[in-house]
Amino acid sequence: MAMRNNDYNSDDIGEYEQYDDFSMSKYVYTELRFPRNSQRFSNLKPTEEQILSQKMAQLSTNATDEQEFIIKSIQNALNKIPIYLAKQNASFQQLLNQAISTIRIEALNSHRDELRDIAILLYKIMLLQIYHRLWTTHLKSGMGQLINDSEKQFIYPTNLQIWSKEIKYISELDHQLKQNQMEWNRKANNFNGYTFIVEKLMEKYIEQNLCSLHMEIEHQIELVHYDYHIQALKQAYDRHHPNEYQKKLFKQLCHRKYEQEMTEQELKFLQQQMIYYNSSKQSFENSPIAQSLLINSIENSEIRQELFNRYKAVAEQSKAQLSAFYMKTAEEQRNEFRKKYHDEMKKMWSDHRTLTDNDKLPMNMLYLINERCKKIGERLQLIYKFKSQPFV
Repeated sequence: MAMRNNDYNSDDIGEYEQYDDFSMSKYVYTELRFPRNSQRFSNLKPTEEQILSQKMAQLSTNATDEQEFIIKSIQNALNKIPIYLAKQNASFQQLLNQAISTIRIEALNSHRDELRDIAILLYKIMLLQIYHRLWTTHLKSGMGQLINDSEKQFIYPTNLQIWSKEIKYISELDHQLKQNQMEWNRKANNFNGYTFIVEKLMEKYIEQNLCSLHMEIEHQIELVHYDYHIQALKQAYDRHHPNEYQKKLFKQLCHRKYEQEMTEQELKFLQQQMIYYNSSKQSFENSPIAQSLLINSIENSEIRQELFNRYKAVAEQSKAQLSAFYMKTAEEQRNEFRKKYHDEMKKMWSDHRTLTDNDKLPMNMLYLINERCKKIGERLQLIYKFKSQPFV
């Protein structure tokens, strides 16, 4: 795809390891387009839809095996009925009972099956709505409409068109979504007594079960914003036409900041894990390793208990030694990369005072470097904050 001078491709972000070691599934990174004529599921104006179709058509000309994999993954997820909508699920059965009680009809099996079909279709539509938020964010980034905070002033343009490599036009899903909407409308209209109250009961139940996915997508949306600012800062720096030394310095400092923040967050993450696994809730007796078939096969209870106590002591000692080793290694890495980053920053300021005017960085370029390093650090902090949620 040919890009204008103010367009940017996010492949450049690879210089600081854009997705780090915390990679979401390809499924999560896929954005979906909603049908053009749907009032309920689309907020785009006709002119925006036309621009969107043109952009997506250009991007779709480079379809790859990865794109086909993404399409199949999403379709498989949509075709798979979640366990909380299974016929045998007790919570779902309670929901159906509650829904039927509001419309005062006899609770026939056929009625329950019809309501379940409606709930499954509603689940698929709500699932696509969640992904639509992520897709729309990528689209706004590509169209230069992501940043609309007029109160905050930036020293770099915020109307840049930064297209993400995740943007794909997937016509198969567009068609599938239209089918789901039509089928949902047909079934809901044909069900005698289907009301707004019933629909809200189902929506609330499905929303509760989609909560973790919703949080994951919101996290991805925040990352898109950080990626946009990081790329915008790079373009602002390039507009100053840096020489080779200045280009190298920019790239090296950003990379050092990435290393410093990554090792800092890894150490904190390791500490959180250790606190969690050493808590009373995570006792040795409750861990999978505590179940020894050999020890459990001993009939004599006293011998069995004595061997178990020895086994537990060895296991806990090994765990403590490994934990200490991991902590020591993580602290050494953190200290090493922290020093490298601070040494590079000191050298930059020293060079600024001693180099000639042609080589030294002007203050506005220094500010851009500092801002980009700050955004890189904040992005990693955001990733590890999300990553550590199970251990908090």
